Amino acid sequence: MGLVLFTLPLLYLAWGMIGYLIFKKVYVVLMITFITSTIFIFAYTGFDMSNMYWVGIVTFLSMCTSVITKILRYISNRYKKAG
Repeated sequence: MGLVLFTLPLLYLAWGMIGYLIFKKVYVVLMITFITSTIFIFAYTGFDMSNMYWVGIVTFLSMCTSVITKILRYISNRYKKAG
């Protein structure tokens, strides 16, 4: 249970940042997050649909970190151009 409660959400938080830096698009990171989290949840729970809320939670976490990374990268690029 620790895998689903702690490890995977932390990995998806990190993936949100790293994925945005690799692909430069938030929606690509969200699609990959949704697909992989669906596979992990189904593999872990044995195709139990009652745990699909975790897919939404980790996708949301990944979206938050991707958007924050996008904003920070924009601010950083803007600061570099100004100076």
